[in-house]
Amino acid sequence: MTMGTKKYRWVVDSMEEAVASVEIDGRQTTQLPKWLLPRGAKEGDVLQVTHDVAESGESRLSIVVDRAGTSAAMDRSAKQVGSTARSPNDPGGDIKL
Repeated sequence: MTMGTKKYRWVVDSMEEAVASVEIDGRQTTQLPKWLLPRGAKEGDVLQVTHDVAESGESRLSIVVDRAGTSAAMDRSAKQVGSTARSPNDPGGDIKL
């Protein structure tokens, strides 16, 4: 029997050989062993995480790549980058000659 279920949204920020840096609910970033993530998870992926705690004290964690969430996040990021693009007449930099 389950005492409580909590859901979280993780975003894979970066991955190294054995460690992944994951942003949790947009508030904090933590490092986790890479083996804890679903097979095929990569940088930028949104993960749906469900944590169930049973009356016995047993804890179960389910981590699934949220493909729709990842796609939506990538679209938002692309729009944000596009909105800050320079005009064709602006060569860039902060010095005007």
